[in-house]
Amino acid sequence: MLVLGSEKVIHYVNGEAVIEYGNLVVGGEEVNGYRPEMKQDGEPLASGYIALQSESHPIQFRRVELLNLKGCMDPAAVNFRPYFVESDPDSCTF
Repeated sequence: MLVLGSEKVIHYVNGEAVIEYGNLVVGGEEVNGYRPEMKQDGEPLASGYIALQSESHPIQFRRVELLNLKGCMDPAAVNFRPYFVESDPDSCTF
């Protein structure tokens, strides 16, 4: 999966994009026992938790990789990466 905040989510299977959606917002009637200050329906879903398996059935994963997309976006820096989507100038190394 590629998750860009509430803007876009893309699911990949064997390297191929199989579904894409965006404009994620908080909402739904299926949540019980939640804290109202944490579930504000209609607000952009900009952060949260990653659940690899939220059901009760066992599953195995061959490889799971997480990549932080915040980093040095200055092309003159040694650690510049073109895939970063949020700048962190303090992380740049020259």
